[in-house]
Amino acid sequence: MGTKRTEGKKKLKSVKAGSVQKMGSKRRLSRMGKERKKGESGIASAFITRTQILKRLQITLKDFRRLCILKGIYPRDPRKALKAGKDKTYYHYKDVQHLAHEPLLNKFREFKAFMKKVRRSLGRREIDDARRKHADRPTY
Repeated sequence: MGTKRTEGKKKLKSVKAGSVQKMGSKRRLSRMGKERKKGESGIASAFITRTQILKRLQITLKDFRRLCILKGIYPRDPRKALKAGKDKTYYHYKDVQHLAHEPLLNKFREFKAFMKKVRRSLGRREIDDARRKHADRPTY
């Protein structure tokens, strides 16, 4: 069995390839769709691990637990098993977005900064200054 192509001649492209090449970039995108990056769509995009949340919100685990209790946010099990593993704690992405804009988060940060100032004055043995600061502590 020989090939249809003779030596020295250009290889013919398929009919499908010809139709794609004639299309502009916008039309091709609407016809074929955009190739998605890994983790941008599906189950992987709906859930986020606890360590990722702590990095994103820039809070400690203790503060995160406290915030979750106050706001009634619980860890959820993904419908399908993710490749990351079953040993991790997953939260719904929208719950995290909700927590990120929470006014209580700012209060936690303010209180943490205040406690840092009190501890610093105690470390310098400025006890009167520490007592004064503690009396004017932020409330929430």
